[in-house]
Amino acid sequence: MNVDIWTRDARTLATDAVAVFVFEEETPASPELMPFDAALPGLLPTVFGTEMRGKTGDIVTLHATSGLEAKRLILVGAGAREKFDYRALRQRSAQVARVAAKKGVTSLGIVLRDHLDPMPAAAAITDGVITGLYDPALYRKPKEDTTTITSLTLCLTPAMSAAEATVRQGVDRGITLAEAVNFARTLAQEPSNKLTPAEMARRAQAMAEREGLECTIFGRDRMAEMGMGALLAVGQGSAQEPQLIRLSYRPAGTNGDQGPRLAVVGKGITFDTGGICIKPRDAMWEMKYDMSGGAAVIGAMQAIARLKPPMAVDGYVAAAENMPSATSYKPGDVLHSYDGKTIEVIDTDAEGRLVLCDALAYARKDGGATHILDLATLTGAVMVALGQERAGLMGTDSAFIESVKQAAAAAGEKVWPLPLDEEYGELMKSDIADIKNLGNRYAGSITAAWFLREFVEDVPWVHLDIAGVAWLDGDKPDMAKGPTGFGVRTVVQLAEQMAAAQVN
Repeated sequence: MNVDIWTRDARTLATDAVAVFVFEEETPASPELMPFDAALPGLLPTVFGTEMRGKTGDIVTLHATSGLEAKRLILVGAGAREKFDYRALRQRSAQVARVAAKKGVTSLGIVLRDHLDPMPAAAAITDGVITGLYDPALYRKPKEDTTTITSLTLCLTPAMSAAEATVRQGVDRGITLAEAVNFARTLAQEPSNKLTPAEMARRAQAMAEREGLECTIFGRDRMAEMGMGALLAVGQGSAQEPQLIRLSYRPAGTNGDQGPRLAVVGKGITFDTGGICIKPRDAMWEMKYDMSGGAAVIGAMQAIARLKPPMAVDGYVAAAENMPSATSYKPGDVLHSYDGKTIEVIDTDAEGRLVLCDALAYARKDGGATHILDLATLTGAVMVALGQERAGLMGTDSAFIESVKQAAAAAGEKVWPLPLDEEYGELMKSDIADIKNLGNRYAGSITAAWFLREFVEDVPWVHLDIAGVAWLDGDKPDMAKGPTGFGVRTVVQLAEQMAAAQVN
């Protein structure tokens, strides 16, 4: 998409449509709306208070016959001004892009409101438009009359006229984040016959070569030599070979040995039948998205490579298929993990924690990580607790937990902390091994996180259970049904926060 900046009067922008955000407290006589009211005399008052109340989600399209160079003026309800943050700006920008595209608009202008910092505002608008227009129909034949927005113009108010350079920085950042999020969404949307563990590794490697990252792929034989018995067990029932993907970013001119080093680990189950403990048929097709945590790691590493924070970051994805067969691992088996702990298998459908435990231990030992964050569609229990609005957050270090919470808030991705009290560890004790992979029916998200905790030891660690937020069951005004790319923005924001703290 071509993105331009317009520093003149927005009324003189010749485009298919110009969009203006409207707050609940505004009228056509408000200073920001008055120029458009003057350009289209009598039109704005006819919709204010009825079709346009400024409520979040209100959309009104006015066709301009004169007064504007644009063919349409789109009024976008933005809610209360004091609650209109960058997340809301991204969502409303996505919404107006989706509405405009359906009306045949190919060039869109959006007017920035000057109560927000121009740089992050420009990033939010650009990010929102590009992610809002994402089409998840990867294999549907395009309709002949299908159109989409190919040109976006950000219109600056007079108060912002001196901020063109910072707005351009925001545009570039928004493009980078949106492309990373959409990359992760495409990986998650791919059917499992297209995106096998090996194909996931191939796409990660292609991205790394394109972006200048180091990429190492470990196959079955190498992981067997390393002793990754938990990850290998999950994949042993499938004809598709499991893979461990390692992506490394180092700032220019350094080897990353000094200062903090962030390791980001993602669950990459490209399809999950449940194994021998097979899942019910209903909605099993959705289990192609059980690699969304891994997809978020790969997408985030692409963005980090482009944004270049001055800090070392390593991404790890444990990729496998969990299938039932004569060679599958079974309930009652005892597995030997990479770091030496033995694991009693209670349920083969609790496989995500098994692939993650070897990847987490490897991230701790291999790269000298000072902080570890993992993302995984780990438990249905987190959806019972938090629904599809927030990811569950658990961890071992209060300062790092707070850093991740701040990063998620700044990135506009909602999380909610859950406890990891010592008592929950009692539920994971095994009679035959060091630990078992499933507790009882209570506190499922917490006990799953407790299992992972056993493999990070004393490295500050945070776990995000994204099972409820990685996938949309239906269209939203700002996003199409399907994968969301949740976690990409949080990982990028966290890396930049940690790098900034190191510099300061």
